[in-house]
Amino acid sequence: MTDAPDSLSSSYRLARLAGFGMCLGTPVLIAALVLSGLVPAGENRPEGSLLQIGHAFTGLVFLSAAWVLWRRGVVLGAFHRVPESQRPRVLLRESLLYSALFELSSFYGLVYWLLVGRYALRHVLGFILLAPLLFLAFVPRLDRWVRASKADPGEAA
Repeated sequence: MTDAPDSLSSSYRLARLAGFGMCLGTPVLIAALVLSGLVPAGENRPEGSLLQIGHAFTGLVFLSAAWVLWRRGVVLGAFHRVPESQRPRVLLRESLLYSALFELSSFYGLVYWLLVGRYALRHVLGFILLAPLLFLAFVPRLDRWVRASKADPGEAA
């Protein structure tokens, strides 16, 4: 159990619930649309420019994960300098920003389904399933926020 202030704990719970809800709800909805047949599958083979689009989507997913890792390090590194009254807002903002970036992966899956779905179902489902997995892997937990809120010993207060 962490010794987090109540405001930080409640903000974390809200951010975690909203962020994971976004990163799980959208993929579930898109997967249901795809698997039920309500969204027509693309009939094109994943060749040429369509294959390049799939590679670009994969690159964008990795780029968003890399950006979140970079941003997370910057924000957590400066978190102890944020006034205590603003910390819950920063935690909420950052968590929702990361969630929104990871949620894009599901939309890439939907677009790829519309283009080449019939021939690339496993790739489409991979894009869709990455959103909640990336959220769970890269969004900081409460104990990390609490540790970041404490000043570094070598830094003057």
